[in-house]
Amino acid sequence: MTVKAAIVAGIAGACMFAGAAYADVYLKGEDVAKLIVGKTIEGQFTGCAVGRTDFAEFYTKDGKIKGRERPCAQAGSWKRYGGVWKVKDGKFCVTLGSERSSGCFDYQVDKDGNLRRDSEKGTVSFKIYDGNPDHL
Repeated sequence: MTVKAAIVAGIAGACMFAGAAYADVYLKGEDVAKLIVGKTIEGQFTGCAVGRTDFAEFYTKDGKIKGRERPCAQAGSWKRYGGVWKVKDGKFCVTLGSERSSGCFDYQVDKDGNLRRDSEKGTVSFKIYDGNPDHL
């Protein structure tokens, strides 16, 4: 079992015991950071709409985000952007240098080990990859 799989399994197990409704259990910001710092997340909305993009972001240990995006479910060139991350008041927070959502968000781990985030733009599911495979 990889380190990532062990962390996800531990967090998912804790979530299942933390309350009756699994969907209501959110990760602490520190736990989100443990899952994604030094890794790349790939995000896709559960449904495409105007203003939604597919994206990938690499989270550095020194608090930077290096990302790329393009219109949801479309082929074509990727636009690059940057930002910063931090843990604040127990939540994982991002500030991005594009028109992407910035702020402090609640995250969950789904049954497949992916992160999920609900926001005003919709639900985003994040796959997690070791390192920076996209050279962001």
